[in-house]
Amino acid sequence: MSLKLKFSGALLEARQKQNLTQAQVAAELGISVRWYQKIESGRKFPSGQLLLYLILYLNIDIEKLRKECGFNVSVPAVSRNTVHK
Repeated sequence: MSLKLKFSGALLEARQKQNLTQAQVAAELGISVRWYQKIESGRKFPSGQLLLYLILYLNIDIEKLRKECGFNVSVPAVSRNTVHK
């Protein structure tokens, strides 16, 4: 299954688990409900910053998503101490 479809499924699952509406998520991230609906349905895929915001806001398990999509490179752990300014 493609990353876009796996990610959209992860969005739906995470949003429902947190009892949030699509409108609530969209408002929190500053995007239209229609745009969020397109991402959650798998018709669109968010670009960098929005992708990161969605992962963080909905607390999506990126490692689980990586494995489900068949990516063999593990995601490195990142902390404030490892980020270079």
